Amino acid sequence: MKVKISIVIPLYNKEKYIERCLKSIRKQVYQDFEIIIVNDGSTDGSADIVRKLALSNLTLIDQKNSGVSAARNTGIAHANGEWIAFIDADDYWEPTYLEEMLTLTKKFPGASLCCSGYGFEGPDGFRPAKLCVPGEGDYRVIDNYFYTTCRGNLPVTASSVMIRKSVLEEIGGFPLGWSMGEDIFVWMRIAIEYQQVICIKNLAIYDESDVESATKTNKVLDVLPHVKALEDWIQCAKVPPEMMREARNLVHRSYIFTALQNIKFGSRANARKLLSNVNVRVSLHYIAALLLTIAPKSLVDKLLRK
Repeated sequence: MKVKISIVIPLYNKEKYIERCLKSIRKQVYQDFEIIIVNDGSTDGSADIVRKLALSNLTLIDQKNSGVSAARNTGIAHANGEWIAFIDADDYWEPTYLEEMLTLTKKFPGASLCCSGYGFEGPDGFRPAKLCVPGEGDYRVIDNYFYTTCRGNLPVTASSVMIRKSVLEEIGGFPLGWSMGEDIFVWMRIAIEYQQVICIKNLAIYDESDVESATKTNKVLDVLPHVKALEDWIQCAKVPPEMMREARNLVHRSYIFTALQNIKFGSRANARKLLSNVNVRVSLHYIAALLLTIAPKSLVDKLLRK
């Protein structure tokens, strides 16, 4: 079945959310799509809920637990659409999401990645993401992914993005074996070679219900693989000259953030080692982080709100 858009949903133990996600897809104004759900070895009732819904344009693929990248790559391999829209099973879209994504493809026919504004839904209600994308109107080109990332929330997320299938195949899909940052790697990889565009309306809703518990179990004590990949691209001059300064800035900010995480969890020696990779001229954050590596623990705990 040839369709314009394939929607790929990686599914792992999201029985509380998957039906809401699918309902938001069924309510889309634009309806020429297929849904591919890759059940990545769920141990709860997630897959059973999908089967009971029995949607005619939905394909459910079961595989052993291999991680979110493998699940997305399986979805890509089975997709029939020219474009692939990704959404996580615990998130959802506003009814005009796909319609606006198609509008972007018409306004910017050379684009390879389309995305939208988004917001966070948690115990305190809805909070819109802070996006810094220069331009006017609702539809804009993301001229410099790194500039935008350094000045606000990420411009692209795993539930607010639609990418040409051909581009995903060309870059090899999502990297396997990473616990974090595999999606950001893909957005950056596309940014340095292809055009990215955005509809700044908040059309994707990111559910923060489980974020706090997940964050507490993930101590980020080393720079993530996507940052190291960006360092390699900078060294090999794969980053376009007009993006180079902001790309370096993003790398240095990542080192500072990770150093602060190390300080928070008591690894001061590792924090100092990480900070040795930072250009002192980037910002005063470097000096602040360096001082924290020698400050009394009681002061550090108070400042970082441990």
